Amino acid sequence: MAVLAICVMLTSSLPPSQHVSAQEPIFATMHDVVLFDSNCLQSTNCEGERIEHLVEYYGADWCEPCELIEGEIDQLNRSDTFVLQHHPSTQDDSFLSASKMRFSNEHRLLFLPSLVLNSEGLLTGSSQALELSNALSKRSTDFGGLSDLQFDNGTLTWQASQGDMVSIWRTEAIDHQSRNRTHPHLATGLMQFNASNNSANISELVENLSGHIVVILEQTGVYQLVSDSSNPVGGFELNQEIGLETSNTNFGLSPGQNASLWTVVLILCLGPALYMRWNLSRKEFDEEE
Repeated sequence: MAVLAICVMLTSSLPPSQHVSAQEPIFATMHDVVLFDSNCLQSTNCEGERIEHLVEYYGADWCEPCELIEGEIDQLNRSDTFVLQHHPSTQDDSFLSASKMRFSNEHRLLFLPSLVLNSEGLLTGSSQALELSNALSKRSTDFGGLSDLQFDNGTLTWQASQGDMVSIWRTEAIDHQSRNRTHPHLATGLMQFNASNNSANISELVENLSGHIVVILEQTGVYQLVSDSSNPVGGFELNQEIGLETSNTNFGLSPGQNASLWTVVLILCLGPALYMRWNLSRKEFDEEE
């Protein structure tokens, strides 16, 4: 029994075996960001606005610390910055699956609330959000890569000198699910196209639009985010619905060492059972004699 107890303790503390890819991961890059507002899109000669900073804010209507962050964002007095809000939680009425995919697969986040600056810097939790203005002042961008960007009769055309994907987000002012406030730029739709296509029909995305279209030129992959804060992380984990592991530790073992350790543990766990089976077989054999 003591051996079985030890086995249970070991198997509960050991991490699952890790799948190791032979290929190096492809890291993502945000090359360019251009904004179109709905008034511009309705005109005959619409030119987008290139900004210096794109802040992607991941929050939820059920998230209490998000209220503090949204208040801080409302007070952000920067004409060179656009805040694109995402609701990646299925518990929100305004949930968007594309925001969930960006949260989990591209930005590889775990916690709400989180702020991603230019797909490079990260602030997580309400305490870190207070550093947003300071963090933006320390970052500089050199967005470029999109040229001849025009919108006409539902079709967006462009020339792209780098990157492989053009992501087009639709944002609108959406009321908070339970509080008397409005999210000014909440993502409500996404269309993506190969950058080399040079054109796309986005009439579905701009239909009845009263917000903004955010055009992002990027190299697809996983973004490598670095913390822009000196404060500890504080936030709500977006539980298992996002599909991210809460721990990546393997106790410093290589995959081969990890597999060997599991083999030893399994042998130790099976040992008492095999011994008991052998002992019973021997008694049955002695009784027959």
